[in-house]
Order: sequence, then C-alpha cells, then structure tokens
Amino acid sequence: MTRRIHGVNKSSSSSKRRKLKNKSASKPPPKAQDRSTARDAKLLRWLDQADKQDGPVFNVFSTVIRRGARSSPDVYECTLNLNGKNYLEASYIVEPMKAWLSMTKYRKFTIGNQTHSCGDCIFVKPQDDSYRDWKAQVHEVRAADEHHVFLRCSWLENPEELPEEVLSTPSYHGKFELVPSNKMDIIDALAVIGPLKIAYWEEANEDAEISAHGEYYWRQTYNHDTKVLSPQNPDRLIVKCSNQTCGTWLHASCLAQSAVQLRKGVEAEVNGKQQAQEPVERDHTLSVDDAAAEDSITMAEIVASEAEALKVVITDKKTGDQTMEAVHCLVCKQIVL
Repeated sequence: MTRRIHGVNKSSSSSKRRKLKNKSASKPPPKAQDRSTARDAKLLRWLDQADKQDGPVFNVFSTVIRRGARSSPDVYECTLNLNGKNYLEASYIVEPMKAWLSMTKYRKFTIGNQTHSCGDCIFVKPQDDSYRDWKAQVHEVRAADEHHVFLRCSWLENPEELPEEVLSTPSYHGKFELVPSNKMDIIDALAVIGPLKIAYWEEANEDAEISAHGEYYWRQTYNHDTKVLSPQNPDRLIVKCSNQTCGTWLHASCLAQSAVQLRKGVEAEVNGKQQAQEPVERDHTLSVDDAAAEDSITMAEIVASEAEALKVVITDKKTGDQTMEAVHCLVCKQIVL
C-alpha cells in the first residue's frame, strides 16, 4: 500500500506542547526557544508554508548503492534493528536535506503523557479512517521548536498491504503479524497515537517463547529496494486458525504430529487399552519434517490448498490405506478451514 504522508492539522499543534529530551540534557534551557536567530525564523516560516501544501513537508527517497560504488555525501546508510535483531540495510536521502539537518536532533519526544525514544515502535494515525492504524519504528527525532517536531520512521507493514507477488496463500500470515520494512517516511509527531509492543518470533528455535494471543510479532522482513520478502524458516510451513476468535498461527508439522499421536490413541482403544485423554506434547519417537510426521505405524501429512479446506492425510504404514481428515486447531479445537 502506498502511504500519503501529510502534516497533521496545525490548528491543533499550537495547543499541544511536546516535551523533548536531547542527548545532553533532560530539559532544554528555559529560554532556548525564544532566542531564535534569523536563520531559525526563516526555517519556521518555511515549515509553516510547506505544511500548507499538499503532500509531506519532507520526502525520503531510497537509494540503491551498488557494491564497490562510492556513495554520495547526501546519502545516509544505516542498519535497522528491532528487538535486538539487525534485519535490513537502508540507504536514503532526505529532501530538502538542508532544512532537515538544520533542526535540532533529539533522542526522545513526548506526546501528552507518553514519552517515546528512538528505536521504539508506535501506532500512527492513517490518513483515511477506513484503514487500520499504521505501525512504524522511530529512528530519528528532529525539531525546530515545540510546534514543529518530525520523526523519521520505517514502516511495519500489515501483511495484506504487501504486493501480491510477494505473498503466498492468504492463511500464511497470522492475525497479529507485522512485517518490518526499510521503507522510510518523515511524519509529524502529532500523528503518533501511542506505543506499540512487538516481539520477534524465532521459528527455528522450538524452545522460543511464542507471543500471547493478541500481541503483535514479526518473523520476516520486506526489502522495498529489492522487492523481496525474506523467508521465514524455509523448512517450516505455518497455517493460521480460521476461527476469528482464535487466529492462532500453528506449525503444520505440529498439526501432523498431533494427528499421529491421536491416531495412536484411537488404535489403543481398538486394542482394548485405555485411550490417552490428551495427546502427548512431545514424542521423541516421532519423525517430524516440514508438514509431515510419522512413527512406526502411522504417517500424517498436512495438505494445504487455496481452493479447499486444510486437510491431513493419514497413511497406515502397514496396509498402505489412506484417509483424509479435517484439521483441528490445537488451541481452540475448531476445524481449520
């Protein structure tokens, strides 16, 4: 989705004071903003005039630097980091650069009673109320005065906003999944709605904690320069529960493993033995690979199709007989469509 970034209505900005904290002190000198030079006054006039125009006050343009090439002094390069993970490289130009650099750089800014720092994630007010709230990460804070505060941000994309050519099936992404990108914009600080908490899900680590239902998480990134969606763990297929009140994302291999364990319980009942009431959480006699799992008797494979509901194919390894059954969510127990 292409975002049109405009300045927020400035009639409200004059009534809202922003508290800023820079690198050297928690508060600026009492009369620092009153000692405006002619250059400062010119900058403020330009900012006010630019805000009346249609479009953003500042523009950020991505630049692709070829390997071995020397970058322009106007091009800034940085490594984006979220939750302690370096996820993408970004190179960009801000226009007009002179006006941007002439503003004071800060580490923090405050809207209302909420203070945000560089590196924090935020909810951003969309231009169109029909859109979901935008999500972004703050990388730089600059201000000409308390009424002109701007944030350089990279976007945390909602999966449905990504180009169709980089997406797989619609059920691929979870309800609360976000995709960090290196697409940057400069927004007015008054567009910030509030703080956003997001966690990293390390799929390759089976012991990694999974975010609770309703919490945002990320596991992939989208490079706007190369138009490439990074793979999640390429050996692990995940599906999302179709129950709207659940929406839990599940590894297909875990669903297959559950099917094998459940089948073992069914056979135990047939043989006159006590059936297990709940599947065992982890059975080290099982062989698990991508969307399939098997033991010495049974093999189960998850079959995903855009045209049909998710199914599990159960194979009796002794007779070769196969049955196709519905897949049930491991959390809400409802059928996954």
